[in-house]
Amino acid sequence: GHDITARHRLQMLRDTQHAVTRALADAGSVEQAACGVIGAIGGTLGWACGEYWQSDPERALLTRTGAWTRPGRDLSAFTGPDAMTVRSGQGLPGRVVDSGRPVWIRDLNTEPDRLVRDGQALEAGLRTAVGLPVRSGERVLAVLTFFTDTAEEPDDDLLDLLGGVCAHVGRFMERRRAEDLALALTASRRRFDRVVAQLDDLVWSAEIEQDGAARWIYQGGSTTGILGGHVPLGVDAAAFIGERVHPEDRQAFDGLLAGVRAGRPVQAEYRLTGLDGVTRWIWTRAAPRREDGRLLADGISTDVTERHRIAAEREHLLAAEREQVRRLRELDRMKDELVALVSHEIRSPVAMIRSYADLLTGDPGLTGEQRMFADVIDRRSAHLQHLVDDLLDLARLDAGHTAVDPRPVSLTRLVRQAVDEHRAAAAAKHLTVEVALEHHLPVRADPVRLRQVLDNLLSNAVKYTPEHGTVTVTAG
Repeated sequence: GHDITARHRLQMLRDTQHAVTRALADAGSVEQAACGVIGAIGGTLGWACGEYWQSDPERALLTRTGAWTRPGRDLSAFTGPDAMTVRSGQGLPGRVVDSGRPVWIRDLNTEPDRLVRDGQALEAGLRTAVGLPVRSGERVLAVLTFFTDTAEEPDDDLLDLLGGVCAHVGRFMERRRAEDLALALTASRRRFDRVVAQLDDLVWSAEIEQDGAARWIYQGGSTTGILGGHVPLGVDAAAFIGERVHPEDRQAFDGLLAGVRAGRPVQAEYRLTGLDGVTRWIWTRAAPRREDGRLLADGISTDVTERHRIAAEREHLLAAEREQVRRLRELDRMKDELVALVSHEIRSPVAMIRSYADLLTGDPGLTGEQRMFADVIDRRSAHLQHLVDDLLDLARLDAGHTAVDPRPVSLTRLVRQAVDEHRAAAAAKHLTVEVALEHHLPVRADPVRLRQVLDNLLSNAVKYTPEHGTVTVTAG
């Protein structure tokens, strides 16, 4: 009888181990594996129910994420469909995590206050509780808890078997999590590469070796836009770029390399002649980092040729603007000299010519032809004097020194005077000048400035009216 019992027990342990192996093989995720394992163990051992508790060491919490109940046994009041959370040290799962060892409670009736749900367990008719740690090295990844309908004595052989099963589950969990992380990392890398491929910049990583070489270990996107052609991984970036950097920018590039080798974040701009023979301005930013004893650098290189071209054009425009300002100042100086010349060298002789012409016209002994010549001299010199005065007024206006002396003036009288002085010019073009004025038009104005305005208006009217036309002057 004893041998039959021993053989039966051995077969039961083997069946448990095989059931767990099948559950792990069929599982598509860690959660499915957990539920399959507690079902395999509970089912082969004839236990009432089992639970899977996921450990969160950072928050010192355990969360029940899976449960199994023996077919035909209603334990919904105890296991329930909802997730449940306990703190480290609380209840059977918390005790297992704190100790890191299996816990076997023979009879819940004799060990009260050891479970969070003592009352519910006893009401459901549960007697024995077993908690098993699922470990990875010294770290507890999860806890498996099982309950029976009868009080069961602690079984060291069974605990050894279940310990091996839990170790197997722990390795499975670590392997699956590593696979999930690898898949997530691959997907993330693929998304990152898609984003980088949309950039015009060259995103890169390089390993800085002991001899100072900086070998590319990653290139996001094509190198053609920056380096003028394909440059494979493994090439020494320091040597490749160093051979093609512009001599005037060698110091900036050497400073970039020195900063990276010293482990400092750096940036630099330099001209680089690419594989296609085109010289580009490149802006490189690099951030070194240590990883597993290796010095790595991550960086971005951007083609900023267009920005430098615009800056050069701006400098050219600024230089042209400065030259234009210099020329305008020179013109101002020449204008001032001309005004001074007109004021001192022309105005005085013109005034003298008009004085002598006035004396000539007063001589009773002049013939009619001589008097006509004297009148011509007087008119031309008066015209020249008006031009000189206009030029001086323009210079004063430009300098902001023009004076205005408003006073009561008869606009009718000023208009008639101006018309009378321009009748000779109008007659020369056979023009008819018609004047339609009120008898008296009083205004407050500077008579000299107002007369200048009237003279300019009449002069333009006579000048631009076709021959035999009519010039009409009105005011109101």
